[in-house]
Amino acid sequence: MVALPVATVERALAHAEHPRLSDPVDLLQTRREGPGKAPADVQLYWLGFLTAAGHICGHGSLLTLVVTLGEEGRDCVATLMADLATEHIRYEFCHSSIVGWQVYLRDQGLCEALLPWGIPSDFHGDDPALLDDLPKEFVAPFIRGYTDGDLMSRRSSAGSRNGHFALHGTPALLAGINAMLKRCWAVSSGVVSQRQDRTELRVSDSGACHTIHSHLNSVASRFQAERAKVAPRK
Repeated sequence: MVALPVATVERALAHAEHPRLSDPVDLLQTRREGPGKAPADVQLYWLGFLTAAGHICGHGSLLTLVVTLGEEGRDCVATLMADLATEHIRYEFCHSSIVGWQVYLRDQGLCEALLPWGIPSDFHGDDPALLDDLPKEFVAPFIRGYTDGDLMSRRSSAGSRNGHFALHGTPALLAGINAMLKRCWAVSSGVVSQRQDRTELRVSDSGACHTIHSHLNSVASRFQAERAKVAPRK
């Protein structure tokens, strides 16, 4: 008998059917999105992005997805809604001198569909358990999304700077990403360490950085092809 963490069980039981987002168990087992769902690559990109930059708060009909966008990320909200929403979502922007722009997306269905994926929330905290089960073909869009979300939300040097690749987050999440890099891309040089007030995953080996960016740079072209297959929604 396998003892699963309470948060993992609660997330699995919290599944809510959503027209555009797949259930984690279904997508990870079949590796294909169902009818009407967003392309799998697109879903995994936004799941990575929201893991880095999002947080779910509130209860019931007041569930709200808060996404931190920094100073220059407001334009991505329209793309997020076009990819994952089926109808108009109530949202509002606010600006903070500390974190920059944030958007509050008030949609109970979207929030309930994101909870089983482990998006940070008031309910389950930051739980990266699903990273252990991501198939190899889903790793690039997830990490590309996480990199973009990290760069926007933390005003950080996420991604490639001065010959290295770096991401920021919780120790458990970064350990999970580091394990994925080793398992799927044979990148074993990543180091997770505490730097001032944040935890960082850093890859400094030039060959490893080239491998990472080769995978991440392929995501944009794949998105164009996947989105072209999806008929405009009414």
